[in-house]
Amino acid sequence: MNLVLIGLAVLAVAGAALWVARALAGGRAPGAPAAAAPPARAARAASAASAASAASAGSAAKSAAAQSAAAPAARPPASRQSRQRATDQAAALGNPPPAEALPPELACFSWLGPETLPPARRQALLGAIHHMPRPPAALHKLLSPQFLDRASSADLAELITGEAQIAARVLATVNSPLYGLQRPVTSIGQAVTFLGLNTVRGICLRYLLDDSFKPRTAALKMAYDQIWTASTLASELCAKLAQRLALPDSGALVAQVLLSFIGHLATASLLAPPPAGTAPATSLLDRMRTAQDQLGLGAGEIGGLLLQQWGLPASIACDVRDIDHMLVTPVGTLLPQRGQRLAVAYLCARLGERLAGQAPAQLPDLTGCQPITEPGADFFHLRGHLAAAPLARLPEHLHAADLNQALHTLRQAMQTRG
Repeated sequence: MNLVLIGLAVLAVAGAALWVARALAGGRAPGAPAAAAPPARAARAASAASAASAASAGSAAKSAAAQSAAAPAARPPASRQSRQRATDQAAALGNPPPAEALPPELACFSWLGPETLPPARRQALLGAIHHMPRPPAALHKLLSPQFLDRASSADLAELITGEAQIAARVLATVNSPLYGLQRPVTSIGQAVTFLGLNTVRGICLRYLLDDSFKPRTAALKMAYDQIWTASTLASELCAKLAQRLALPDSGALVAQVLLSFIGHLATASLLAPPPAGTAPATSLLDRMRTAQDQLGLGAGEIGGLLLQQWGLPASIACDVRDIDHMLVTPVGTLLPQRGQRLAVAYLCARLGERLAGQAPAQLPDLTGCQPITEPGADFFHLRGHLAAAPLARLPEHLHAADLNQALHTLRQAMQTRG
C-alpha cells in the first residue's frame, strides 16, 4: 500500500514538472489561449521576416535589371544631321520632304503672262522683239518634233551642211584641242560619232541662234557670253542626266533647255543697263522681278513670244516657257512625267548659270550639290518635284567624276569660241 502511494506521488511530481517545462518552453496548457511569443523569439521572427523581405526585394531588383537589359535602350533626341538623313532617305523612296513655309520673297511674287499686260504695253514689247533678226530656216527643221525624235547623224549632217557658215563654226568648235579628239574631224557626221548626237545638235542650235543676238556694247557682249556659256553647260548636263535617268525624248528636252535661254538673251538686250558698279542679280527670282518691272514680262514669257514670232510651233514655245515657270509651280500641279522632265530641265538651267558665273579657271564641280536640300527661293518648289522616285539617283549622277570632267572640258572649249 505504501509502495502504491509512493508511486502515485512520483507520477504527480513528474507531471507537474512536465507542465512547468512546457510553460517555460512557450507551450500552453490544454484549453488555455495562445501565449504571446517571448521577446527573443519575436526578435528572431522579425529578423527572418526582414531577411525574407530583403530577399524578395533583391529578387525583384534582379528581375527588373534583367528586363531593363533585355529591353532596347531609349534613343536620344534626333540631331539635325539625323533629321536631314531621314529627309534624304524619304526623298530617295519617293516621299516628298515635309511641307515648308513659302519664302516671303516668293510669296509676294506674281508671275505675269502676256494676257495681263495692257494692250499698249503688249504691243510695245512685241514691236521690240520683232526687230530681233530671225534665225536661219534650218532652225525650224532642227527643232521639229519629227527631227528631234528620229534624226540620225546623217540627217543632222545633211541639214547643217546646207548652212555652210554654221557648219564651219561647228567643226571649228568640235576640233578644239580641248575636246581631246585623237584626229581632226572633217564632217558633221564624224563629229556626232565622237561627241554624240545631242552634243553636236546643241552646238548647231547655238550657232543657228547666234546671229539673232549681236551685242551692241561691251557690257552686253559680256552678258551674252555668260548666257551662252550657261545654256551650253546646261544643255550638256541635261543630255547626260536624261540618258542616265532614262528620260524619254531626251533630244527634245536638251533642245528645250538650250532654248529656255533665248528669253534671257532677249531680256538682256531690252533691259536698261544697270548703274555702273551694280552687281548683276544672280537668282532667277530677282531677275524675273526686274524684267517684269521694266518690261512687263519675265524672260520665260518673252522667250515664248519670241519663238512664236519666229514661227516655231506653239507647243515648243510652251515647253520652253514652262521650264522657267517651275520657279512658281508647286509640286502636284503637273502630270508626274511632265513634272519630272521639267524639274530636270529647270535644275540643269540653274546649275548651268551657276557654273557659268564661276571664275574661268575654276573647275566645274557638282560633287557637293544636293538638289533636294538646295536652299533659296529659286529651288523651293523644285525640291518637291525632285523628290519623285524616278529621280532618286539624280544626286549620284550629279556627283559622277566623268560628268564633272566633261563639263569642265566643255567650259574650257567655250572660252576658245570666236
